[in-house]
Amino acid sequence: MKRALRVILVAVPVLFAFVGPFLADLAPAGRQAPFGPSTWSPFGTDRLGRDVLAAALDGGRPLLLVTVTTVLCAYVVGFGLGMLAAATERPWLEDLLMRPLDVLLCLPSLLIIIVAAVRTNGSAVAIAAAVGLALVAPIARFVRMAARAVVQGPVMDALRMQGESRWHRYGRYALRELSRPVAADLGVRIAAAIYFLSSANFLGLGFDPASPDWAVSVAANKDGLATAPWSVFLPASLIVLLVLGINLLWDDLLADPRTLAVRDEMRAARRG
Repeated sequence: MKRALRVILVAVPVLFAFVGPFLADLAPAGRQAPFGPSTWSPFGTDRLGRDVLAAALDGGRPLLLVTVTTVLCAYVVGFGLGMLAAATERPWLEDLLMRPLDVLLCLPSLLIIIVAAVRTNGSAVAIAAAVGLALVAPIARFVRMAARAVVQGPVMDALRMQGESRWHRYGRYALRELSRPVAADLGVRIAAAIYFLSSANFLGLGFDPASPDWAVSVAANKDGLATAPWSVFLPASLIVLLVLGINLLWDDLLADPRTLAVRDEMRAARRG
């Protein structure tokens, strides 16, 4: 039951994002009175006279597509750097790889995004690249920490002592051991990317102010919160549901079965 609820939390904003644009085409094409009632849905209109539901249905796809693309690109770079730093036996090479990332890690992520937006006149591509750059450093450090005990651990030493020279054996073992922690970290980075991109859009650094993007809609319609609350609550709720659902569902899917069994036994004992 709990897992079904978590799936629903994720499914609602995802369906809004990918099925919504087809449903939004059914809304009236003309504009209505700003912050007033709508003839198409009970959620009213936004500051531009668009139906709030239609705008929400049309505003999620860019955020999700940019988030997924940004996180995947950042993870390819960060994972490669982290694995190389963990596997190398040359301290100077590890320092060459990790020290610049330490400097990058010290910089506030929103500052990187703001600088990219100012230098490129709000280019959405540049902002997405800045978000990816902000994610590379923590990803690389996490992968390095998680991989060090694997690639330089006793199992790898045993494979080498046995004369094992096939690199695919090393890689298969390393990927099997790293799959759970990397998958858990991936969920954290997806939530972080949504936060950064939504923050940039809320501040007016990304999409056009007239865009139906969820974060842009929250920022643009905040002046009408008292008269048309759904123009803010609906897109904001979709962002919250997406981040909350991803975190809860990710934790549930990656939980250790033994830990879950112990937890269920403890709960049963308390009830008994």
